[in-house]
Amino acid sequence: MSPQALDLVIIGNGAAAAEAALAARAAGYRGELDLFADNPHPPYNPMLGPYYVSGAIPLRHCFPFGGLEFYDRSRIRVHLDEKVVRLTPSEKRLTTDGGAEYAYGTCLVASGAQTAFPPIPGLDSPGVYGLRSCDDAVRLKEAVVLATARATREGGRPRALVLGASFAGLKVADALHLAGMDVCIVEKEPSVLPLSVHPDCGSLIERHVREQGHELRLGVTIDTIEVEEGRLVARLGDAVSRDGAGNASAPSVAQADLLVVCTGARANLAFLAGSEVDAEAGLIVDEHLMTSVPGLYAAGDVAQAIDPLSGSHQVVALWANARRQGRTAGRNLAGLHAEDPGCVSCNIQKVGDLLFASAGSMQEYDRLDVRPESGGLTAWAYRDGRLAGFNLLGDASPAGPLACALARGRSVNMAEAASAAGWARRIAWMSSNAG
Repeated sequence: MSPQALDLVIIGNGAAAAEAALAARAAGYRGELDLFADNPHPPYNPMLGPYYVSGAIPLRHCFPFGGLEFYDRSRIRVHLDEKVVRLTPSEKRLTTDGGAEYAYGTCLVASGAQTAFPPIPGLDSPGVYGLRSCDDAVRLKEAVVLATARATREGGRPRALVLGASFAGLKVADALHLAGMDVCIVEKEPSVLPLSVHPDCGSLIERHVREQGHELRLGVTIDTIEVEEGRLVARLGDAVSRDGAGNASAPSVAQADLLVVCTGARANLAFLAGSEVDAEAGLIVDEHLMTSVPGLYAAGDVAQAIDPLSGSHQVVALWANARRQGRTAGRNLAGLHAEDPGCVSCNIQKVGDLLFASAGSMQEYDRLDVRPESGGLTAWAYRDGRLAGFNLLGDASPAGPLACALARGRSVNMAEAASAAGWARRIAWMSSNAG
């Protein structure tokens, strides 16, 4: 039997997928648009999951495009809970977990990412969670409620472990703390936010995290996870953490009611295993978000697009980037020739009462300028005479325009501005006078 023929297919139902469908319709595409998702939900924003877990917002607020009516409103023929398990780009065919086979004309892969669990024995135990999908958030919320009820019965407080002092890890730790849990953050590197933070900013953040009531164990690995009497027991490695005075303070065991893994994400691309599409951490795409196979596009957390700073291909797993790439891909699915301008990773996050922003690279530089600023700290990294990355701790208001300047390759040197506010004014002037 010949597979059912489809015209335009989108795999996934996150931000990139939703924006692509809307952009294709807005660009004039009038044909059938089929979307396949491995879940039964409307497009979900994983950035809002921690707020749901903390109790700050209800679950319905995690669906920024609305409820299931979004699909009908956008004239999408949706295949919910119909997971794509095989995509053969050379034949333009896909197979779902129900055994259905389809042929397609053009396809966008926007299947998102999932938590990357490190290879730690016992990390598959009950009580260990990721926090990427809607179902992840619901499961973690239920676990918090159960742990709280148990601790109340026993006259204690519920306790959580967070593995990874990443942006996600610190955000999850705050959410669990707001939900009434004691929190211990375990990080194998000697600093919080090890990929993004200058050590001076990192030290201030670490002190503040501890002042907020979190236990912070840096330079510590988890060797194994065991379950004893319904609770998790994490056995720590040989590295030691630092307390606020820089002293070694690493007990060999940490106990908790639950553990959340925040050590990174992995693109959902198992259905392309063994295919001819060029891929590394994600699918390699050009400025039109087309992969190495004509007619196959990628956007969002699965797309490894051109980094305007280095010229290499990078995955930028940010909600705003997924939306922008989705819009670009959608226009191209409709037959236009839109180009993606590229994206510099920029994170702005509240850590307790502190506001911290980071963009670009703080790892590779030939000049560094660190100074007190607006009650906080700024760090500016330069490479070959140009701004390559920055940290803003305290006043993060210039982060957006500065990240845009990085992405567009604008030359900005420190002599032109003496403060973070000065940078913002300088970028605003350049934008208003751009030709």
